[in-house]
Amino acid sequence: MLLPKKVDNIISTIDYNGQQIDGSTDNVLSLGNLHAKLEAFGWTVLEEKNGNDLEAVIAILEKAKTETGKEKPVAIILHTQMGNGVDFMMGSHAWHGKAPNDEQLDTAFKQLYLEAPADY
Repeated sequence: MLLPKKVDNIISTIDYNGQQIDGSTDNVLSLGNLHAKLEAFGWTVLEEKNGNDLEAVIAILEKAKTETGKEKPVAIILHTQMGNGVDFMMGSHAWHGKAPNDEQLDTAFKQLYLEAPADY
């Protein structure tokens, strides 16, 4: 396979939550085997099954750094849960392009243990 200019200093991250605005990617427009597709285009592919865990993300980024300089770009597929930490948003495509109302936003901030900004 001909790789363009041996681009080996790039690390790309993909937030793979399995949702699109109209539903799950499997039901609307499946991406198929994303890992295999990226490899077919000459990428080194790493996956993190717990992409909502910041420590796991940092660890996979550190691993990705060790893969640079080997004549291939590096892609990290982060399997995430859409709306993670907010019970009424988790796993629902309905929140992909919709803003919460004030009450929902307040609930979300509380569930995420965050203080609501004064100007929202």
